[in-house]
Amino acid sequence: MALAFALAIIVVAAVMIMYACNGFDDASNYLGRNMKPGIRGATINAVGSSMPELMTAFFLLFLYHEQDGFAAGIATTAGSAIFNAVFIPSLCIFAIRYRGVLIDGASTVREKVKEIEISKASVLRDGFFLLMAEAALIWFLGLGNAMTWWMGALLIGIYGLYFLYLARGFGSDTEEEEEEEEEDEDEGGEQPSMLKALLTFDFNNLLFGGRDFSTLSAWVVLSLSTIVIAIACWGLAEAVMISANALRVPAYFTALIFAAAATSVPDTILSVKDAMRGDYDDAISNAVGSNTFDITVALGFPLLLYTLIFGVDIEVISAAETQVLRIVLFVVTVVVLGTLLLTRRTTVTTAYIFLVIYVGWTGYVIMDAVTHEKTAEVAALISHS
Repeated sequence: MALAFALAIIVVAAVMIMYACNGFDDASNYLGRNMKPGIRGATINAVGSSMPELMTAFFLLFLYHEQDGFAAGIATTAGSAIFNAVFIPSLCIFAIRYRGVLIDGASTVREKVKEIEISKASVLRDGFFLLMAEAALIWFLGLGNAMTWWMGALLIGIYGLYFLYLARGFGSDTEEEEEEEEEDEDEGGEQPSMLKALLTFDFNNLLFGGRDFSTLSAWVVLSLSTIVIAIACWGLAEAVMISANALRVPAYFTALIFAAAATSVPDTILSVKDAMRGDYDDAISNAVGSNTFDITVALGFPLLLYTLIFGVDIEVISAAETQVLRIVLFVVTVVVLGTLLLTRRTTVTTAYIFLVIYVGWTGYVIMDAVTHEKTAEVAALISHS
């Protein structure tokens, strides 16, 4: 009964996140209209779509404290990172191959694309900082079972360097901006009812009558969408612990399976939308940039804040398992980046390769959870005998 309740919370939270991301996507597209290709995906979209991971890690740590909470936070970000690295690119490729890409000047006409060409410079740029963040976390976990404030500060510092590097690419020509605004105006459609707008968190229609975005209205929609995501993530944190108790496994496992999938909904939606608009660099940069944000800020910020407020280091439960998890993530990242960099064009074959990696990862997680449960049962029998 408790497990069914937890799963219901996870489903509701995922749906809330999905709808909130629609408004977030529209607002972020407006605010990022002056950024060069690949930059918006790696900054505004990546940060926004990674809010669930940040908030889930924050709630898990501050509500359940230290060991269980932080290990579950690590599992959430790691599981989400694997999902982002292999499943999202696969889904983007399938979407443009079988659904098609919008043709310039049209709002509904699509052209199916057999292969895409991604900027190698963007992949190399985003991949370098992602591998740096993953290597730093592996190093921290290798130092012992405790993590302290300077580790959180260093992780945040890595993202600061990444953001400053990306900041050099802000800005584009006025002509491009005007063309995008004209396209947005052409795509306007029938406004939803107030009830539908409320239920789907369509804050632009709810508060501004569906008018074209201004800077103020975009930030309002962005902020309200983030609040909805925060509420959903609080529910996710609760569901992780409830399901862990019901299954008699550490929260580390339920976060790795349930929370990671639910928090990856925004990354998936934003990347697929970008891909189907023909913004391939933004689609991939969002997935990779989200992983960098997850590892540096989504883990680093709660870690830094918690250790400074309570004046204690955080003991990481299941440190060996989390270290293996980070190493697996590092290897998967290298394989994905290598595939994108070494192939001239990305095709459906690439998508199937990535899916095989994800299926293997899922099998590994399930087997690890089953082995842990059996070990716990044996230990319980020994203690009672």
